[in-house]
Order: sequence, then structure tokens, then C-alpha cells
Amino acid sequence: MISLVYLFAFVLVLSIVVVVHEGGHFFVARCCGVQVEEFSIGFGKEIWGRNDKKGTRWKICAIPLGGYVKMLGDEDAASTKQSTKNIPPEDMHKTFLVKPLWQRALIIFAGPATNYLLAFVLLTGLFWGMGQLNMLPVIGEVMPDSAAQKAGILKGDRVLSINDKKVESFTDIARLVRLEEYGKPLRVVVLREDQEQIVNVEPIQETKDSPALLGVQSAVDAYEVKKDLGFLESVSLSGQTLWDVTVGTLRYLGQIITGYRMPRDLRGPLGIAEASGDALMGGWIVLVTFIANVSIAIGLMNLLPIPVLDGGHLAFYAIEAIRRKPLSQKAQNAFVYVGLSLLILVFIYSLFLDVPRIIQRIFE
Repeated sequence: MISLVYLFAFVLVLSIVVVVHEGGHFFVARCCGVQVEEFSIGFGKEIWGRNDKKGTRWKICAIPLGGYVKMLGDEDAASTKQSTKNIPPEDMHKTFLVKPLWQRALIIFAGPATNYLLAFVLLTGLFWGMGQLNMLPVIGEVMPDSAAQKAGILKGDRVLSINDKKVESFTDIARLVRLEEYGKPLRVVVLREDQEQIVNVEPIQETKDSPALLGVQSAVDAYEVKKDLGFLESVSLSGQTLWDVTVGTLRYLGQIITGYRMPRDLRGPLGIAEASGDALMGGWIVLVTFIANVSIAIGLMNLLPIPVLDGGHLAFYAIEAIRRKPLSQKAQNAFVYVGLSLLILVFIYSLFLDVPRIIQRIFE
């Protein structure tokens, strides 16, 4: 039963984010006069579908791990290959290929943009209607071989103070750990089963120049809501949240690429499914917040200049704008194969990280 809950949560979260993303491509494509042949949620065998009056096939497929919009002239779901072959001359103006460069770029950019718009609307609604969500300093997960695990910190512990400095939110933990002098044990007071306990923790640096870490994650169902936020304040806070999450994610990816930090917290489909289930069981406020964060992540990931992703297409268009002509199909195909190989490697590596952690969690 628990497995079905996690599966349902994963499909729900991913479907919402994918529908919004592909809806952005679809809406702008139609506004630009491009014929959309298919709007698919999922990949593989079609299990349901119907055609609308404008000739678009709306369908749901068997593998719920994404989706796509296929426009007239696309030879595959990822729009990596396009051709006007076998298209009647009278329909040529409806193809994606013949549209001006700025329209093609706008159609591609619309997907990630609507992901950010979804997150902005959800967060603004939450802040205005419910108030600001504050994650309490309760341990939801202790990472294997981390400083916290070695010191005996347990899942469910609530951190009260670090070196006599009061901890009121989960973000205070990382902030205080970084402020304290590295190399000296931290005196951490935790509340465990209604009793205060003192734990001496020696933070670990993954590399010489990386920040000191305890190796803990928050409990998704441990939060409080600070109310009385006005609309404009909610809008401002939502925009600031989008900025902070985007900058933080880019900084994290940069630290991984430069070797400043190890990618232990990287999550693939299994990790997202796990987090989706936790969010669903944490209540609707946590779930909506999680959907907003996943939408930001999907939008940002698709803006990365990796062929196959939207950012890869935009990179090709930027080169086309500079050169006044597109790259050859052969060169584009080569970049696509490299990008696809990179994504497959990241997927495999994320499974390598997700599977042991999930197995350990099952048998805790």
C-alpha cells in the first residue's frame, strides 16, 4: 500500500509539472501559427487519446516519465530532427522549421518559463493564503557515513542548539555549522523522546575547500506557518524564493562540476518518487511546496545548454543568430548524441545513489 502511495504521488507531481511545461510549448506554438500534431503525457504505447478540431492528438501513454509536444515537421518526440519532407506546400507555413528564429526560440523557451510561472503562482498563493512556511529543525534523514551518523544523531531528533546558539529553523543548522570554526567538535543539543541530549559532532568536509556538513535532511512534515502576509509581500517573497532556489541549484551544480562538492544529494527518478511520497504524506501544504520546487528544478534543468533539452535548442539558435545560418545537421546530431549520453550517465549515477539509500530506509 505504501508503495502505491509513493507511485501515485510521483505520477501526480510529474504529470502536473510536465503538463504545464509542455502546455507552454503548445500555447506559444499555436500563437505562432505552428501546427501541433501530438500532445503526449508519458512515452511509449498510447493508452488513451483523442483528436481536437485543430488536428492535435491529445494522448496519455504507458510510461509516465515525462511528455512531449510534437509539431509539424518534427521527426521524433524530442524535436532533435526536423524536416519538411512529404509536407504539402499549402501546409508549409504551419511547420516549426519555417518560422522566424525569434519565434522558434520563444516556443522552446515557453516550456521552462511556464514551469517558473507555475512555481510563482503556487508559492504566491501559499504565502498569501497560509503564510510563510518554516521548516522546523527536525531530522528527517541521516546520510550514510556522515558526521551526524557517526555522532549518533537519529531520525526524528529535533536540534535545539549548536554551540549554545539557538536553532529555530532547519536552515539555521547549515548556517551555524558553517559559522563555527572547522576542526573542532560542535556541541549539539537535541530533543529525543521529550528528553534533551548532548551530542558532540565533528563536521566533515567532502573536499579541502568545501563547506563543513553534518549530513542531515529535514523532515518534510515538520513545519510551522507564519501568517499575516499581504499580497505584495507574498509576491515579493515568491520571487525571492524562485531566485534563491535557482541560484542555490546553479551553485550546487557548479560545485559538483569543479570538484568542490561530491554529488551525494543528487536525486534521480527514484529519489524524486521517494520525495514525492514523503511530500504527499506530509500534507497538502508540503505537497504544493514540493510541486513548486520540482517545477523550478525542471524549468532550470531544461534551460541548461545540453542538446536534447530545451537549453540545447536555444544554444543552437544562439549560434544560428551569430553565424546567420544554422549548424549542419551532422554537427547538431553529434552534439545531440553527446548530450543524450551525458543524460544517460547522470541517470545511471543517480540510480547508483538512490537505490542503496532507499534500501537502507526500507530496512531501518
